[in-house]
Amino acid sequence: MSSTSDWAVRLKAFHEKQLDRPRRVYRLGRTKILLTRGHIASTVGAAVGAVSVDSPDWLFWVAVVGGFFGGKYFWPVPRSSVASPYGSRELASKSSGELDFMTPADIRAYQFNVEFVQKGVTPLALGTEQALGRQREAVRSVSLATGVDAALLAHLSLADVTEHGRTADRHALLKRRWLTYEVDPQLQFDYPAMSDTSLPTTAAMVRAMRAADHEKTIGNPVDYKLAVDRFSQALAAAEAAAGVP
Repeated sequence: MSSTSDWAVRLKAFHEKQLDRPRRVYRLGRTKILLTRGHIASTVGAAVGAVSVDSPDWLFWVAVVGGFFGGKYFWPVPRSSVASPYGSRELASKSSGELDFMTPADIRAYQFNVEFVQKGVTPLALGTEQALGRQREAVRSVSLATGVDAALLAHLSLADVTEHGRTADRHALLKRRWLTYEVDPQLQFDYPAMSDTSLPTTAAMVRAMRAADHEKTIGNPVDYKLAVDRFSQALAAAEAAAGVP
């Protein structure tokens, strides 16, 4: 019973994730039946499988119905779709600037919605492919410049990736500023408190620095910026306590 319950929980969690994943939606002719590619593949695959084993008619139809409803569950119409009962019916046109503040998932959802409503429209005309290209290039550049794993940035908007890069540059400057007190013999002599972690302000600065290092690896630009702000404030407080002019 426990195993069955675990499977049910996992299937429900998978279904919820699939509902949040943007995908193209198709309408079957003039009917109200909505399909996704995975849904179609599941239905057709079940039919082909039943035919390939020369199953009786009743088993063929059981397989088709099972494939249809299984596909509907595993590859559902996403919440972000205008065809979904959860989706918004408003579909305002997006400028390139607005797209740069949208996540890749939101850009795809916008593209698929416009394609569903306006037949024949292309991603090139919408500007979505260009926006996704700009976002990917920003991810590559920031990842190379800062050492942050590209996978942590891939889900962010271009604006957030750029902000993450700026924060990382500021973070690096602060760490270099702190490091001078560790490697410069004259500064070590003049301001020994900057290396003395038994002092509250120095200890707080080291904790703030480690927290910023940790947030850099998480990929949340807001939390990362806050952590770097705290590191900056803690470093300034430690310098003031140490007598740095």
